Amino acid sequence: MNRKTAITLLLLILAAAFAARLIPTLMALGFPERIARPDTPTYLEPAKALISGEFSGTGRAPGYIWLAAGARLASEHHHRLLLALAGVLLSTLTLLPVWAGTRLLAGSRAALAATALMALNLTAIANAPMLLSDTLFGFFAAWQFFFFIRFYRRKRSGDFLLSVLTAALGTLIRPINLPWLAPALVLLWFLSGIDRRHKALNTLGAVLIYAAVLLPWMARNAAAGAPWCIDTNTGAMLHQNGAMILAEANKSSYEDEKQRLRQEFDTLFLDKTRFPDEKSREEWKIARLKKIIAAHPFIALKQHFNWHRILLPDAPTLFELAGLTRSDRGTMEVLTRRGLIAAVDHYFEGRWYLPCALLPLLLFTGLVYLGCAAVLCGAVLRFRKRFFLLLLFLAFAEFYLFLPGPICAPRYQIPALPVMCAFAGLWLVFIFRKLKKRKSK
Repeated sequence: MNRKTAITLLLLILAAAFAARLIPTLMALGFPERIARPDTPTYLEPAKALISGEFSGTGRAPGYIWLAAGARLASEHHHRLLLALAGVLLSTLTLLPVWAGTRLLAGSRAALAATALMALNLTAIANAPMLLSDTLFGFFAAWQFFFFIRFYRRKRSGDFLLSVLTAALGTLIRPINLPWLAPALVLLWFLSGIDRRHKALNTLGAVLIYAAVLLPWMARNAAAGAPWCIDTNTGAMLHQNGAMILAEANKSSYEDEKQRLRQEFDTLFLDKTRFPDEKSREEWKIARLKKIIAAHPFIALKQHFNWHRILLPDAPTLFELAGLTRSDRGTMEVLTRRGLIAAVDHYFEGRWYLPCALLPLLLFTGLVYLGCAAVLCGAVLRFRKRFFLLLLFLAFAEFYLFLPGPICAPRYQIPALPVMCAFAGLWLVFIFRKLKKRKSK
């Protein structure tokens, strides 16, 4: 395939991706509640406070708050619309590092296939206009993937450090990226073609970059009465992940366990002598969660492998944008206790024609999962030659699929999509060549 044809096809895919994301956004115009979630105010209110000079919160990482503040500065009355359109644009531009990274990894044809799969991914489409940090984080995660693949191919230290820098900036959007330095260093030290001296220098550079980007914000939070952390939302895992673990352990309801834990710490925190600031409250929540995990380690570990939840295509969000369904109906409880079929029936109120209408988009999502799984199986079978592909998957996909734990949502898969689409694109080209060769014979 010549360069001109490849660029033309890439532009067509980008146009299709933009249209696919813009259409549901336009359907939600005039209904701001459709592009919001319960977490949305935790970003928009701090953004408003930031503009007024009264920002002092520690509840959220600042990345999306800064973007929201920029939208509010541009237009006080239409900042939500601007944020939604920014999400559409960012989600579309995410295709560029996916294309460029896959091209370096597997060639132009695989790159176009991967980009098309990402362009028509149902979860990426549905979450583009949502007033949440996932799409912005996915944009940074895609560039993080691209810079590392360029380092993998060209062995230039600058590319590795750019990947680490992008990861550190992504941590200021979603703190889940904070531990990513560890898999990055594992990839570095397993990579051949670089001597130990340069690996040691890159390791030092990576640690310094993480420190330079993150420590100032962590120090700012500590000065505001919080622990040394990116945000204090981590403590919320107590009444979320902790409640899910206890629900399975006690064979009870998640909602009941959640309310029980909330009541427990709400009562305790009335003691202002023992819990005078955010730091003491956050530390107690994390310690309480650790006790729950220590009491039920196997349940906690098992619930971290919730692929059947996190990899579900986010059809609900797409239908909610169109006003055909509504959220917060206890579907997670049904999914946990009665399974997927019952959850779909509960959420769509028996209207199975709605998810069936999305079969074309679901096909593209299925191809991503099938192709990625096929490449991983091939890498296992040819472990000595292709074990680095397994490491890439662990660092750029499994890392994001595993860490959310018991409480997860389909949108959490967004940072894992670049490498999954890249692997699926590689597989599709392989299958196409096999079929072409068989036809020629």
